[in-house]
Amino acid sequence: MRVHTIALLMGPALQAPVPDPLTPDAVAAIITAVATLAGLAVLVYRLGIWRQEMFNTKHNAGTEVSRLREETTKGFDGIHRRLDAIDRRLDDAAEQRVTRERWQARVDATLACHDRDVAGLTQRVDRLDGAARVEAA
Repeated sequence: MRVHTIALLMGPALQAPVPDPLTPDAVAAIITAVATLAGLAVLVYRLGIWRQEMFNTKHNAGTEVSRLREETTKGFDGIHRRLDAIDRRLDDAAEQRVTRERWQARVDATLACHDRDVAGLTQRVDRLDGAARVEAA
């Protein structure tokens, strides 16, 4: 496509008739035309290079974004696993706390029952001691 474009642009200039007597004005006009065509060829060439560089930059940026996405996905997966492990440990700790509180409540209830039994026995012993003193007197 580029060759055809350059050929179309340069075609009329290449087919232009060259005057027989080369006067300084004719030589200057030819040099100007050749320089213009060379400049146009360089411009088209540089445009092609710029276009290729933009394509490469776009491709490289896309590749880097994909790589970064994969890396962050892996990193976030690791963070999610760690947070899940922390959640499980917190759930286990809460369950152990509930179990420990239930056990403590049962122990406290048992101790309260024993305290009542001891208080009742103390009263009975005191009554028996009082009755034994009354009989001994």
